Amino acid sequence: MSDVCLILEGTYPYVTGGVSSVVHDTIKRTPQISYSILYVGAKKSDIAEVKYPLPSNVRYVKEVFLYDYEIEGNITESDMPLDLIRNFHNKLDHNDKYELFAEMFGHLFDNTEFNPFSVFDSKDSWDFIESIYNMRFSKELNKPSFLDFFYQWRFTHYPLFKALSSEIPRASVYHCLSTGYAGLVGVAAKLKTGKPLLLTEHGIYSHEREIEILLSDWIQERDSELVPIGDLGFFKNWWIKLFHFMSDITYHFSDVITTLHEKNLQRQVQYGASPEKIEILPNGIDTQVFKDIVKDNDKEKKVIGFIGRVVPIKDIKTLLKAISATYRSYKNIEVLIMGPFEEDPDYFNECKQMVNIFELENVIKFTGRVNIKDYLGKIDICVLTSISEGQPMVLLECFACGIPAVVTDVGSCREMIYGLKGRDEHLGKCGEVVPFGKPDLFAQMLLKILNDEELQKKYGEVAIERVKNYYSVHDTISAYVDMYTKHINKSV
Repeated sequence: MSDVCLILEGTYPYVTGGVSSVVHDTIKRTPQISYSILYVGAKKSDIAEVKYPLPSNVRYVKEVFLYDYEIEGNITESDMPLDLIRNFHNKLDHNDKYELFAEMFGHLFDNTEFNPFSVFDSKDSWDFIESIYNMRFSKELNKPSFLDFFYQWRFTHYPLFKALSSEIPRASVYHCLSTGYAGLVGVAAKLKTGKPLLLTEHGIYSHEREIEILLSDWIQERDSELVPIGDLGFFKNWWIKLFHFMSDITYHFSDVITTLHEKNLQRQVQYGASPEKIEILPNGIDTQVFKDIVKDNDKEKKVIGFIGRVVPIKDIKTLLKAISATYRSYKNIEVLIMGPFEEDPDYFNECKQMVNIFELENVIKFTGRVNIKDYLGKIDICVLTSISEGQPMVLLECFACGIPAVVTDVGSCREMIYGLKGRDEHLGKCGEVVPFGKPDLFAQMLLKILNDEELQKKYGEVAIERVKNYYSVHDTISAYVDMYTKHINKSV
């Protein structure tokens, strides 16, 4: 049994990134707390190796793979509680849906005499899904086929059932690092054990999934090509509603919700979280880690650095357009795009094609995954063109080295650049903020800094002061220890 079970979806310890770095650092800095890890992924084949050496206070790692068709445990089959399931579906917009969810969970997932996966194979389930389909589309002419609807139902519900039927490691406290499927596993832990459930959101999961769905072309739409302009499509709406539902359920059953900044808090409340549960707990870094990084002032070109995954939500294409516009006026630049590109090979290839079209092969370099400390001394300006962010750790790392930034106005980027009113706004700004999807404006802000050495120096000095005084890892760790200790004591 551990003190804290961390429930993580698609991150630590198998995937590198901001959330994983925060988790690993927190575990290392709290040796007095024992942890178990419950990792939630798509398929076992998707993970290759542990990316972080597990600290000695990690006692156990459990994996749940949502799309691996294996059922754990020895469970006997029973009849489906169809009336209960139908009642829950009919009351998704009612306040008593949470009580109905808990009741349904008890019947389906906390009942050793019922195999919840029999739902996917029984004639009763076929009839049940057919009744939902007929009720939903009884008056529509332009509707998906029942076969598409049936398999979409199976495809969306199977991972839900996998999450909710997961074997839960024993712990005093359960802590989800997102909503979504990890959040559902956390809710299952809360309902099965009665132990406290904590939730931390770096980015707002349901909002980010909605963006990805809107950008996607893999979700099948209606057979007919005569879909009105502006019609999002039934199946895309289905996925969006599903992710918002998972967030809503997780918010309700969480005892405490922490988030990184005020904008996140407002969005969580908009999506159903109780404001009384929410605490703002920003990320922090140890600036001493970066004290030995030496600025390379002898290089021939100005270096613009992007640090992050090459994926659509980071909007690398807008960055490439901005660099193309910048290069027309300022030739003496080198651009390093530092981060993994294996997650979305098609998108990466499209980005490389854009580099070729813009004839910037000698300007822009995709480095792949790197040790960022090897590059921070070379970077003159940090850039982020993301469509969505939480509180980017890469900005804090660049700030610690006196590197100014040009960023999009997402997540906490504005307050990180301009400061928070009543806190550190008086320091001034340490870069520029641009609406996302505006490459020409982004290029203007890059040129503003590139053409003014004194401004670049001033922004860099403000960056150092801001991160040193207002984003300390010691304050963050202290807050986590207090939160864990309080709820561990409650759990005893």
